[in-house]
Amino acid sequence: MNNRTDSEEIMRKLKEAKKGEEQEIYTLENNIQNGFIVVKYKKYDVEEKEIMDGSLAMMMPSDFKLMDEDLAKVKYPGEDRPDYIYSGEDTTVNLTFTMEESGQIENDEVKEAKNILEKQIARLYPASKIEDSQTVKAGEKDISYFGFDVPLLDGKIYNLMFFMEHRSCLLMGAFNCSIHQKKQWKKVILQMLMTIKEKLQPEESGQEKGLNAESR
Repeated sequence: MNNRTDSEEIMRKLKEAKKGEEQEIYTLENNIQNGFIVVKYKKYDVEEKEIMDGSLAMMMPSDFKLMDEDLAKVKYPGEDRPDYIYSGEDTTVNLTFTMEESGQIENDEVKEAKNILEKQIARLYPASKIEDSQTVKAGEKDISYFGFDVPLLDGKIYNLMFFMEHRSCLLMGAFNCSIHQKKQWKKVILQMLMTIKEKLQPEESGQEKGLNAESR
């Protein structure tokens, strides 16, 4: 083989190796601990982000950002839109959070709150089957959730609602995506929920520093 033939053979093998790596990536079972996920052959990097004005942290796709207020008013018309809406670049996948501050709630009351909302959704969408109704532990917190498909004029979207106690209030969250992306996103959002953690309030952080200083 001459030098030119050798070079062509090397380039061919490099292309085959790269193609093999890509195929391996796109057939991996999604695990956010890998630092990325793949949905419909699109790769999303994943990182921990502070959310809700820094009161919580959560693993989510790197391109998820707080939705522009004007766009939020279009996608969520009405005054009862979520307090915080995080979305990807094309805004087809959304993650929302709302604090219900009308009353206090304990961690062990979260499951019952989920059950009440679940019954309301079942009445509102009688043709939609409630899926994956569970309560799990994320650290010391109970997180309750359930999923369902919502029929629309142009198809269906998948919704997963979740609930937890946050600073003595009920935190209500929702994730939604196209029904065509449901199979892959469903596994991802359930993993994301397990990474939610509370951040210290400024006064709590200061107290902790003071205690540490005293201990020294």
